[in-house]
Amino acid sequence: MNPQRTPIPPPAVKNNRTFHVHTKGLSGSLLNDFYYRVMLASWPQFFIGAILVYLCINAGFALVYFLGGDMILNARPNSFIDAYIFSFQTSTTIGYGYLLPKNGITHAIVMVDVFSGLLFVAVLTGLVFARFAKPRASVLFSKQVLITQHCGQTTLLVRLANGRKRSTIVNCKVSAVLMMEDRNPDSIFERRFIDLKLERDNIPIFSLTWTLAHTIDEQSPLYGLDKTAIESYGTILIITLDGIEDIFAQTVHTNYIYEAQHFLFNKRFASILNQHKDGSRMIDYARFHEVEESN
Repeated sequence: MNPQRTPIPPPAVKNNRTFHVHTKGLSGSLLNDFYYRVMLASWPQFFIGAILVYLCINAGFALVYFLGGDMILNARPNSFIDAYIFSFQTSTTIGYGYLLPKNGITHAIVMVDVFSGLLFVAVLTGLVFARFAKPRASVLFSKQVLITQHCGQTTLLVRLANGRKRSTIVNCKVSAVLMMEDRNPDSIFERRFIDLKLERDNIPIFSLTWTLAHTIDEQSPLYGLDKTAIESYGTILIITLDGIEDIFAQTVHTNYIYEAQHFLFNKRFASILNQHKDGSRMIDYARFHEVEESN
């Protein structure tokens, strides 16, 4: 690789987890990816969306009762509020006994209203359970990638830590992929993905910290590159982790994306692992992202 080249803007990264990509020509309707969108939404977004959907369902049936004329016993004439309250009581099967169906047509609409309410509650319960049951790996990734001298060799280092106190990840496997962008001799833009060989890419039990190490030798794609060259190639490092969460015995997966500006040279990670007199160990997570000058 020639480090003297015109820099290529790297792809935008969102929250260090995924690439921010705009698409064209694909169907983006809500119904096509409804379950996927619901699972990705935050809890506030999920509950706000559920409330809005429920209010809209009740409003739809209330509009039917309102436009139907004199359909609700004891309701005030031309009162949409009473129609909405009746729809709400019907869908939740509360039925206080004051607002009542007045004729056969109303009874038929009430049956559909009750069914829609029960169906909504069933779907909502299933979605809440699915969100709670979704396995998540709580893994901390260092904010920086270090390129420094380690055991007498130039080495790329990334630090990981288990983010849960009472849980471990067993049969944990990690991969590191370098993404570099360039133009070939025909001036065609291309993106290359290169697997980085790690000193160790798996451990049987991940409960404390783990520093990933890649030796930068003649076979490494990073050999001979400085900070400027790494940035000129729009370099991105993608770390993926897979394992089995021991409490629920579920496979978990997580990833982290480092952009070129996250690469630091001639630094080392601050020590965060201490051992007590009784043999137990303590991890100081407050210093997890700290780096120091390399000797």
